[in-house]
Amino acid sequence: MNRARRVIWVPSLLVGAAVATAVVTGAGVLLYDSQGLAREIMNPEREGSLVALLLGDSEGVVRAAAVLIGVAVLSLAAGLRMGRAGDEDPAVRTAVRWWVGFLVALLAGSGFTGAWELMDGFAATSVTQGLGLAVTGALPAYFAGGVWGRLGRFAASLGAGKQVLIGAVTGVAGGAALVLILLGRPVLAVTAFLGAAVFASGGARCQGWIFDRVPRRRVALHETTRPGLLFEAWHTAVPETEVKVLWDGGRVRMVDPPPTGDWRLGVAGTLDGAGSVLFVGAGSWFAREGEGGWRLHEPDADVRALVKEGFEWQSESLAGSPVPEGRGHAVVLDWETAGQGLRESLAGGELLAELREAGTERVWVRAERGRLPGKLAESAAAAGFGVARYVAVAPAVQGPPRLAPRGDEVWCLDPGETPPGPVAGLKVLNEDGRPVGQEDV
Repeated sequence: MNRARRVIWVPSLLVGAAVATAVVTGAGVLLYDSQGLAREIMNPEREGSLVALLLGDSEGVVRAAAVLIGVAVLSLAAGLRMGRAGDEDPAVRTAVRWWVGFLVALLAGSGFTGAWELMDGFAATSVTQGLGLAVTGALPAYFAGGVWGRLGRFAASLGAGKQVLIGAVTGVAGGAALVLILLGRPVLAVTAFLGAAVFASGGARCQGWIFDRVPRRRVALHETTRPGLLFEAWHTAVPETEVKVLWDGGRVRMVDPPPTGDWRLGVAGTLDGAGSVLFVGAGSWFAREGEGGWRLHEPDADVRALVKEGFEWQSESLAGSPVPEGRGHAVVLDWETAGQGLRESLAGGELLAELREAGTERVWVRAERGRLPGKLAESAAAAGFGVARYVAVAPAVQGPPRLAPRGDEVWCLDPGETPPGPVAGLKVLNEDGRPVGQEDV
């Protein structure tokens, strides 16, 4: 995905080159003729040159040029507005429509300029000039703006919005310069428009390649009573992957699969493949496909309903109690999402006593670093649990979905007072809260 992110400027540059080619060529056709525009601009000695006309403001050239530029700019602005106003969910489908419209506009412009040259400008009537202004200037600029609008929103989700702007400016400058150079040569306007269509086609293919390699949101479920509670599923076509995220008030409450460095990857490596696991709090859950059984206890009814619908879990997957129904379970608890009542019960020792009586093999408790209270360690010791402390650092994920860096502290409570030693991805903490081996300098 990083490679796709780095080339997001390419389709923007090709759009800029295409629209500049179309608009400048159209201006040349309407103001002069496609063969002579650059020749007139570059030769101020000619009596009818653009320089002489501008200096004398004769024949309304300044007003005509202002109209052409104004129409193109207004059309471009309207396209940008409409392109950015679309819903994010059908981003690919909407982008395809804008690209198709852009290509059709360029092909229509090539057809019009071809007919204009064959029919000697249709006698330069106001009707044909107005039609030419629409086909060669307004429509290409409008659809180019729509493509840029969709591309800009897509790039913004990747944190690469500036690349689109830089590519657009560079493409417009390059396309305009290319036309001004070639129009003084024996190059037909229809050829220039077909070249613009080639640029646009290349941009569409490039954006399609990028779309296939960047996650796109396929599913978004909301809890109507809590606007900040949102479930999303992000799908990537190449390679085919899916990431599911539960947001609560802008913070990640649950993500599957766990990103690199996540504490759950380390905990998963310590579990017996055939053993059962009870997850407490949605933030503690991770998939155990092909391994032992699992259930989830989530005290928040809204979250419980949302994750059940998003993950398409059966009702049997949800447990009504934080205490396992059978012996030999491992319990994985997320302090942040377990709920206030469970946190108080755990720190006070009541829940630990129940877990010990139920024959729980091991209890894992996760929280943000520094948030687990010392009272929990005291209660664990009183209930006959050994305590081992670990820390994990998960780097930021550029996304989408974009995940902030996170530092997790994980405690392992073992009733046999023999917690596991080294755990993959987790560093052992000293009693003072520092990683083992870290010393003050």
